[in-house]
Amino acid sequence: MSGPGPSLPRRLARYGAAALWVATAFSVRPAAAPPARRTARPSKAEIAADRRRDLLTYGIGYGLALALTLLAFALVYWRWAEPPVALALVFGLGLVQVLVQFRCFLHIDFKGQARDDLLLILFSTLIVLLMVGGTLVVLFNLRARMM
Repeated sequence: MSGPGPSLPRRLARYGAAALWVATAFSVRPAAAPPARRTARPSKAEIAADRRRDLLTYGIGYGLALALTLLAFALVYWRWAEPPVALALVFGLGLVQVLVQFRCFLHIDFKGQARDDLLLILFSTLIVLLMVGGTLVVLFNLRARMM
């Protein structure tokens, strides 16, 4: 009558760690938990309230985006400020515009950020910075060649 078999170090030495891993990885596992129960469907009143809230958010976002854009154009067109101050104000209005776009159209809430939302924002920022930086490099290079 043989014992329970060789100890773990002997099995590792005999078969190798990879073979032991394959043997244990495909061994019998406990059954998966049953799927979660579905929650009740939202009522028609809840659906209508959600739709109204979404439309209100889109309307507010559209109004703010339009107002910020018109303010930036008016600031430059009618020369309400000196050029360096106007540039800083336009950049500030652009930043506020980005925040409005994130909140009202992309529905990204700034109170509790999920990791995916943060990665989306960082990747989008990287792409925009690369595009703006490349454009500025080309424009300044052309300016230097023209002078």
